[in-house]
Amino acid sequence: MECIKCKNEMTKAKFLSFGGFQIESETKSIFETPERSNIEVYVCNKCGYVELKATDYKKF
Repeated sequence: MECIKCKNEMTKAKFLSFGGFQIESETKSIFETPERSNIEVYVCNKCGYVELKATDYKKF
């Protein structure tokens, strides 16, 4: 993946946490099950820009 700030190649990285990070869609009622996706993290080792990408973005 190319950095949008400086055009350098970005490196895949990880958030360090218990269980990883996910995003969740908003629901219209408490009875709906939200869609979820894991997050991929990329970092530019030239300018420090960090980009997050949903792995299951098509669910949204």
